[in-house]
Amino acid sequence: MKRIIPCVLVSLALVLAGFFLPVLGFFCLMLCPLPLCVLGCVEGQKQMAIAELMIEITIFIVISPSMAVYFIVGCAPIAGIVYAVSREDIKRVKKFSGPDSFLLCAGVSIVFKIILLAGFYFFTGRNIFIPDVSQMSATLDQIYGGDPELQESVMQIVGLLPYLLPTMLVLYSVVESFLNYSLCGKFVKKISPTSQSFPPELPEFKTWRFSPSLLLVLVCSFVASYFVKTDTWFDGAVYLMNLQLVINAFMFVHGLAFAFWIMDGFKMKRGAKIFTCAVLAIPFFWAWLIVMGMSDMALNLRERIKFKSR
Repeated sequence: MKRIIPCVLVSLALVLAGFFLPVLGFFCLMLCPLPLCVLGCVEGQKQMAIAELMIEITIFIVISPSMAVYFIVGCAPIAGIVYAVSREDIKRVKKFSGPDSFLLCAGVSIVFKIILLAGFYFFTGRNIFIPDVSQMSATLDQIYGGDPELQESVMQIVGLLPYLLPTMLVLYSVVESFLNYSLCGKFVKKISPTSQSFPPELPEFKTWRFSPSLLLVLVCSFVASYFVKTDTWFDGAVYLMNLQLVINAFMFVHGLAFAFWIMDGFKMKRGAKIFTCAVLAIPFFWAWLIVMGMSDMALNLRERIKFKSR
């Protein structure tokens, strides 16, 4: 029980932060499965199940039944799949690589998020991933004194969210899976260095690259968009828009990994790397990272560029 109680307390703290803190809470909700992931890898399935039951009952009583449903359907399966790919008996049956295991976790996250979304919509008639318009309007009125221009801008953004739901769902699930998967391995090795159960390691970020076939899909989607009337927002336009957004996100990651590879090739010092990362965090440079990702995909620049050894 000595590790179950801290796991339960940390998980509850993350859930409460996600419930009450507007911005930080968004990331706290993503990390809700992490304590269960670590506990399962260190202590085993039984202890993880006990901790999950304790968390679920506490959330149901203290916060709300809907939040308890969100945890058991939206968060707990991530812990289960990370633990599953970490077990030695599973590794002996199937040689999971780091990327394979991570993609499996992301796929499970997407599936259960869709189940959660469909369940809430069936019982409440509301999409839980889309903010309530009236509630947001009242909040903006309290904060900004009813500025009509600001409220109109925000409402326009909120009006687009239903069309962006597939993109938001995929990106949220991928980021959630990455955080829990990568941090779980680091924490397990720190807490229990002799443990044999930890997720297969992901490759170094600077070596990450995606298939050039994404470029072909992107080009085809842009060609198809010329034959689709985007002013009416019917299904074809929505699918193409979401497809382009998801592919651009992958190219952004590819370009960022390529930027890290360049920094490593020039053997930049720690301070210079931190400064460069701070510059790349400015939205103005995000488009250039996408261009870098596309260029490396198309031309395989990492094989062509050679750095002088010092």
